[in-house]
Amino acid sequence: MKAAITDGQGNVWLAETPAPKPNGYQCLCRILACATCTGTDQKHIHNKLPWAQKYPGVLGHESVGKVVSVGAKVKSFAVGDVVLRPTAVYPGERLADYYSLWGGFAEYGLVTDAPALLADCPTAKPSSYARFHQKLPASVPMSPADATMLITLKETASYVASVGVRLYSSLVILGSGSVAISMCRFAKIFGAYPVIVVGRRDAPLAHARERIGADFTVNVQSEDLVAKVRRLTHGKGVDFVIDATGDVEFLKRSLPVLSDAGKAAAYATYKSPDAVKNAIDPARLIAGRTGEDIAHQYLIDAVRLGLVNPADFYSHRLPLSKIKEGFDLLSRKAASKVVFEMEG
Repeated sequence: MKAAITDGQGNVWLAETPAPKPNGYQCLCRILACATCTGTDQKHIHNKLPWAQKYPGVLGHESVGKVVSVGAKVKSFAVGDVVLRPTAVYPGERLADYYSLWGGFAEYGLVTDAPALLADCPTAKPSSYARFHQKLPASVPMSPADATMLITLKETASYVASVGVRLYSSLVILGSGSVAISMCRFAKIFGAYPVIVVGRRDAPLAHARERIGADFTVNVQSEDLVAKVRRLTHGKGVDFVIDATGDVEFLKRSLPVLSDAGKAAAYATYKSPDAVKNAIDPARLIAGRTGEDIAHQYLIDAVRLGLVNPADFYSHRLPLSKIKEGFDLLSRKAASKVVFEMEG
């Protein structure tokens, strides 16, 4: 099968690898599509995550696939099920010459029936990744490309809720990429006002206003962030700042937009685990949680009820054969999020 590989030195290519082999508690899936997680994937490609990785590795984690065979002991999945997060190689494992960089950009992947395994072997330790293998109900039809968006949407919905954003909250979101605009959408669904999205380019900021629901935007290339937020909030400042950029200095410079009791939340992955703690007074920080697995039914309902249109959160669809071109688009800021669809 084909899989997308990186060496951690800025290179991405397709390679032929063996298909993964399921055990009795696993299903083999034909992966239908996998989307970029722009920040994390780019950090994988350039080996800039704050923890060690092994290379070369199979990229990708925002995958969706269809079950094509089930192990003899599987109870939770059936042939034909559409499942999130199948992986060609689980974290900490190896597929031929390639390590796991979460393994979603591949033609085939595995899902594990962890409940069945634990029912039979209570002392077993299934991969923690298995908790993300969740089925999509046939009653809420989505294209594979749209379905990949559920992964980011579940993370961001959980995060926005966990920091306490609710009816009448006010907040600034730093960043205008797919994560930031996802947070914007859920802040609006939860009843926040104003929701102010901050970025450096006009086009994604316009998208945030026109398609996602941002009340206001600030282009920090041409506008004074603090002055504008203070004006928009009649001098009070906002209840929350959520950083989706990974730039701790930008977050620190943005703190004056907070109200006296306001809190900053650092969502992104930073250069080191202590980067935020070392730069910002802990009294000004609030911790959030992603909770992707527990938000699954909520996102299914949000799509079913028309609260969220997954197609609003990606900019390009490309075949897997154009993996390098897709990541070039991302690096040039010519795309915000790319869905790669598998061929054959």
